[in-house]
Amino acid sequence: MQPRSSARRLLSFPMAAVLLALALVALAACSDDAPTADCAAGDVEFTSADGIPLCGRHYGSGEVTVVLAHMRPSDQESWAPFAKTLADEGYAAFTFNFRGYEPSGGDKELGLIDLDLGGALDYLAIGGVERPVLVGASMGGTAAVKVAANRDVAGVVALSAPAAIDGLSAAEYVSSVDEPKFFMVAEDDTSARLDGAALYDASSGERFFEVFTGGEHGTDLVYGRHSELVQGRILELLELFTQ
Repeated sequence: MQPRSSARRLLSFPMAAVLLALALVALAACSDDAPTADCAAGDVEFTSADGIPLCGRHYGSGEVTVVLAHMRPSDQESWAPFAKTLADEGYAAFTFNFRGYEPSGGDKELGLIDLDLGGALDYLAIGGVERPVLVGASMGGTAAVKVAANRDVAGVVALSAPAAIDGLSAAEYVSSVDEPKFFMVAEDDTSARLDGAALYDASSGERFFEVFTGGEHGTDLVYGRHSELVQGRILELLELFTQ
């Protein structure tokens, strides 16, 4: 009986080694299959709150960071000129592409883009960024309001933000945003103007609502006929938000 018992012991060690090796191979395979984004040179990769790989870009440096969320169908490039202006004014700025906007990964699921903005804040927090200012255009503004209701931010600027769009809602969250809020719309952009007024009315605390002539929407307000006034107003608000 003794030799048979020894044989069992001799066989058990190789078998355990084989099983361990197979487990390590499987783990490595899973790691290799983890989704990644093919971000452009100089950009950074981070993940949304639900694990979608996203691409973002840093501009400038400063004690205050402004996170810029793009509208549809644009991407982070639409914010590049203003991000550079912010950097020249002594602010740090961060832009990113929402899910489905290449080279970020995932599909275009507008109802989930608040998770992308939340992921951007998580990424920035790792680098020591506290209480950023959120500036969002159209759907980016809707996401900014929703995220601000549950995150520690210094303030929110929403340009032509819908109260709700394709499963993403700001209307049900805006009353929970304690920080200063600025809603900016164009007079002839009727839907955005009405939604901006509704968000303003539903909010409390320090809040601002401004209507500009014309029909520019989202980032078009930043670069359109009122560009100097709009950009100047945002810069004024940044000083107010971060006092």
